[in-house]
Amino acid sequence: MKKQFAHKKTEKPVSGWVRKALFGGAALGMVMTLGVPSAMAGNGNDDFATVTPYSRIARLPVVKDAYDQVDHVATYAKVKAAALALANYVALYKDATVLGDNIIKGEDWVLGGTSLACRKTQTCTADEIKKAIIEIPTPQPINPNDATYLATGTVTEANTKKASVLDFCNEVFAKQALGVSPIVGDKKVVNGYSHTPALPCKVSIWNDDDHIYVDMKDPNAIFSLFFTDVLFSAEMADPAFAEAISDLPPQVKSEIRAVVLHAMNEFDAKTKTVDKALGSKFLNMDQVVDVVATSPYQSPYKHVGYTKADGSAFTAADSLNVTQAIINTMSINGVAGAGTHPTIVDGVTLDSILSAGSSWRSARATPMTLPGNNHVIEACSPKYAKMAMGTGVHHVTALPCEITVQIIDKDKNGTAETLAISYLDPHFMMNAMFGDITEEEKIAFAPVTDYIMDDLQKIVAAALATNSGIALNPGVQISYNMLP
Repeated sequence: MKKQFAHKKTEKPVSGWVRKALFGGAALGMVMTLGVPSAMAGNGNDDFATVTPYSRIARLPVVKDAYDQVDHVATYAKVKAAALALANYVALYKDATVLGDNIIKGEDWVLGGTSLACRKTQTCTADEIKKAIIEIPTPQPINPNDATYLATGTVTEANTKKASVLDFCNEVFAKQALGVSPIVGDKKVVNGYSHTPALPCKVSIWNDDDHIYVDMKDPNAIFSLFFTDVLFSAEMADPAFAEAISDLPPQVKSEIRAVVLHAMNEFDAKTKTVDKALGSKFLNMDQVVDVVATSPYQSPYKHVGYTKADGSAFTAADSLNVTQAIINTMSINGVAGAGTHPTIVDGVTLDSILSAGSSWRSARATPMTLPGNNHVIEACSPKYAKMAMGTGVHHVTALPCEITVQIIDKDKNGTAETLAISYLDPHFMMNAMFGDITEEEKIAFAPVTDYIMDDLQKIVAAALATNSGIALNPGVQISYNMLP
């Protein structure tokens, strides 16, 4: 396990053929735009732009008392108010109308976790907007001066500081990223649905004693890390495809930044614009390839395909029903019984076979559905979330754990005979998204990635066996080559 955290060279001879594949023609423009190394100077990795998984967009002032000391409780309340102000803006306003179509090139950005009516017509209730904000717990107290905390050192549930996370969705960009719509002509992203666990775009708001921060998962780095199969695809030989797709991640980033900065400046005129790279640094394309090649599946994802025992095809309703069965089996955050799992599996409760204290739950009562009927489940364990946030809250947009469900025509016979369930692999996530943590933290986390992956698969297996209402054949792993 320990080796999973090191940027060790893969045993495969990646360096030479990676550069040859990437720099042999039209792909050069794309990799330069994405920040991966270019060969403009003729020396391979000597000329590149560093990419990081996260980017800081804005900084707001904390609240201080009459003695110029941080008011911890008031500052935390301001974080929640700022998150709600951003959520309200994304849900209720047309971006092109407010910001101009010279800034917003795609469709309107919408708030993930809200109803279809809200996303399509801005007919949103205050309650659904508030519930769309995911609260990720940290090990830190809201108020370090709380009497219980001072007396015992224990952070109570009421005093647990949480980071607010919002899902940003854009139909045009999502369709292109997921291979639903072509990038140019009739050329689409390869194996589009398989990238669904890397979406949607996430923005976080959180605070320390110095500032309130607004961060995002950086689209340039995310595309480099989670879409390597596209970088190495045959479509990249088409200059028009390479140029069009190279414009996608930076445009996504610029639009999200514009939305966030507008909303935060409306919320607090003292908001400061920030453009700061955060997290582990990928200094060249070899490092990007290494983090994929040394992960257990040589991919950011694990995909498992299921077929019906009676041989019939899946319907869109089947896919949604299975997704909801997984959510119900996992339990739902904010609902009585969240984190407990009484489902019986082979004569014992599901809780008895999950890792101790994991208390898994779905962040949402229903899935987010992305273009192409890709259903997204956001799974969270307070125990593991707090462990992850203990390494730095700027990592929060790497959470929750994503599971996606889709029906596909794997054998290309014209019917959707396969139910594909995909996981973001925790081992890959630790290497790619938490690469900046200390060596001691990496060692401590080594067994945790196994626990997380094992738990999620057990929850899914229990849901399919007992709650889906569909008799399925055993799952078979589906692999897509993420490297040349």
